[in-house]
Amino acid sequence: MNRGRGRRILSAAFSLAFLASCPGPLSASGTELPVPRFESADCPFRIPSDGSVQYGRLVVPENRAVPQGGRTVSIAVLILKSRSGNPRPDPVLYLEGGPGGPSVAYYEDWLSSPILDRRDLILFDQRGVGHSSPTLDCPEIRSARLEALRPGKDPEAARRLMLESARACAARLRKAGVDLDAYNTQESAHDLADLRRALGIRQWNLYGISYGTRLALSLMRTDPQGVRSAVLDSVVDPSADEFAAAAENARAAFDRFFAAVEADAAARRFFPDLRSQLEDTAERLGRNPRLARIRLPGGKTATVRIDGDTLRDAVYSFLYDPASIPYLPFLIRAAASGDVSHLAMFTEDLLYDDLSDGLYYALQGHDEAPFSRGPELAPGAYDPLRLEREMALAFGSGRGDAEANAPVSSDIPVLLLAGGFDPITPAEGTRRVARRLSRGTFILCPGLGHAVSTSGGLERLVADFLEAPAKSPAGLSAEACDVRPFAANLFVTAAPYRLATRLFSDRDPDTAAAALALGGMFLAGTLSLFFTWKDRRREGVSRWGLAARLAGGLGAAFNGSFMVLLASAIAWVNRHDPSMLFFGLPPEIAFLPWLSRSGVLAGVFLLLGLIPLFRDRGVPGSTRVFFLGAGGSGGSFCHGSGPARADLENPPFGETGGQEMNLYELEKIEERELAPGFFARLVHSEKMTFAYWRILEGAALPAHSHPHEQVVNLLEGTFELTVDGKNRVLKAGNDVVVVPPHALHSGRALTPCRILDVFCPVREDYR
Repeated sequence: MNRGRGRRILSAAFSLAFLASCPGPLSASGTELPVPRFESADCPFRIPSDGSVQYGRLVVPENRAVPQGGRTVSIAVLILKSRSGNPRPDPVLYLEGGPGGPSVAYYEDWLSSPILDRRDLILFDQRGVGHSSPTLDCPEIRSARLEALRPGKDPEAARRLMLESARACAARLRKAGVDLDAYNTQESAHDLADLRRALGIRQWNLYGISYGTRLALSLMRTDPQGVRSAVLDSVVDPSADEFAAAAENARAAFDRFFAAVEADAAARRFFPDLRSQLEDTAERLGRNPRLARIRLPGGKTATVRIDGDTLRDAVYSFLYDPASIPYLPFLIRAAASGDVSHLAMFTEDLLYDDLSDGLYYALQGHDEAPFSRGPELAPGAYDPLRLEREMALAFGSGRGDAEANAPVSSDIPVLLLAGGFDPITPAEGTRRVARRLSRGTFILCPGLGHAVSTSGGLERLVADFLEAPAKSPAGLSAEACDVRPFAANLFVTAAPYRLATRLFSDRDPDTAAAALALGGMFLAGTLSLFFTWKDRRREGVSRWGLAARLAGGLGAAFNGSFMVLLASAIAWVNRHDPSMLFFGLPPEIAFLPWLSRSGVLAGVFLLLGLIPLFRDRGVPGSTRVFFLGAGGSGGSFCHGSGPARADLENPPFGETGGQEMNLYELEKIEERELAPGFFARLVHSEKMTFAYWRILEGAALPAHSHPHEQVVNLLEGTFELTVDGKNRVLKAGNDVVVVPPHALHSGRALTPCRILDVFCPVREDYR
């Protein structure tokens, strides 16, 4: 039951594709074709043409309580054929989590599964999800989720906004003819029973993860004769009160995680007092939230609030992922040191979550929320499902019968798996379910989190269990759990993950242009070295020019080497340990950022080399043109690291003494966000730049310097300014500070502020 991280993470960084959904219309009443039925269909995305992957759709009644001839739904089904020439007759049906997670579009994740050595594997998108039709998408909730993260949005206003978005989505879906009462676990179980019969399968094996285990248990009760065996990973106990237990489950998972860090000698040495760091940092961010700019799906950017709950949500979500747990201490330590870049990326990834919001809230509002007593929280307690129950009830999708939350008993052979750090489906709940299954085998992996069967040797263990579930489970043990120790060293940086997602997931043209610029610098440097070497013995050549060109060429070549080495490091990590990529890179490549700084020197030396080059009459014109282009590209590379330029066009008011006097109306000047939470209206004279800032509370500028003299005049609010290590809290109407050129300075808005900055000379990077 995961409302956490989306699929835009880790190993998907180089290959994630956004697949267009292909919903078909609901059928009209009076259809002449039989229902339920399975029919072949054109796949809405690319699949192999060799028959190893087959796509089709199951058509079933939307609401089975409605008489024959009512509306129908179409469920997307994908069958991965076994690699065996003589596959077993009982395939495996995979049930995705969520609820609301799509499955068929991610079929490539299963192509290397050992399950396919002996059996076919069937994937499907639950009704209301992914490529099934209708799709219960809720753009209202997506927009509200982003709006709730905006700076200055108080918790109560955010709560009202989210509840209203749930009501608005439900109302729109009903107006479109969707019967929300029919989107629940019981109806989905009947869908699968119909699918088994339509495909002519006598028995199959169930493989469910997270919410998929609840659907599997329901199917074991609805259609027991069709189930040969089941693998239940991270089990949802239908008889448990998920919403009431969420806060306690999260606290217990945090306790187990910190206890494991303390028990690991190396981790304890590298991360002393990690629990205190988390609590203190979360409290500090709660009092003074930080602001960060993120990129939204589609390429736009937005400024969001990073607060204490963001940090707790990140830790909670990463405890799901067994492969990320070894690096989680680095995220906490980075946040404690003031680096919230990873938390910004985590927030950004949440907006790429491809779960169906409509199905999630309709199903939870039918199956779970009406039976929950709700959380009873102590003041300040962390609850990861703060609003989920209220939003599910706001969806108004009816109320399930008593069977919806009844425990399931069965004598079907079942393998049950649990992770010790799992914050949402703890091992205690899996044990409760196992006690009701007379032929259940329970395995606990203490050092793993959620969805443990996706890690290491457990994939083979699952396949082996499916081969002989009725035999003695002697070979099934926790020894198959691939539990990795905590990482003790890491080059912590958000840049590689951001670069990978910008290039390969977002296909961002600005990032691609920067990468091409680095490649151009490498090419320019290499050719510069070639021309310089060729020119070294020519009579009359300028030795000073040769030296400048040589230095520039070496600098540009180093800068290109940075790009090559960084790309190689990212590719290696993504192949061998993709979870590391979100947090950083191996410590051995910590020298890489220093290589990139050679790009500045490269541009300087290339430009200096142009002077003797054009005074040397023996240099061919083609060589001069090349070096002019190389020098220009080097200068552009150095200058291009600042904010994007934009011209202010204001008509002249009049003339005096032959010079124009310009009137600038501030309200008509476009406000630009030049840093997260810093909004400026800019006026440029011949020698000065005037920046009229509107700054949000909590917005901070990291330490930086520039060659301009700067005068800071605080007009409104309270602002903390640090110049060369000296800290001063400025008060409006009284304090004016002169910041010398090249002085290292930083600042933070303690309240909403308005500031007038005057820069001399002109800030060209602000144009």
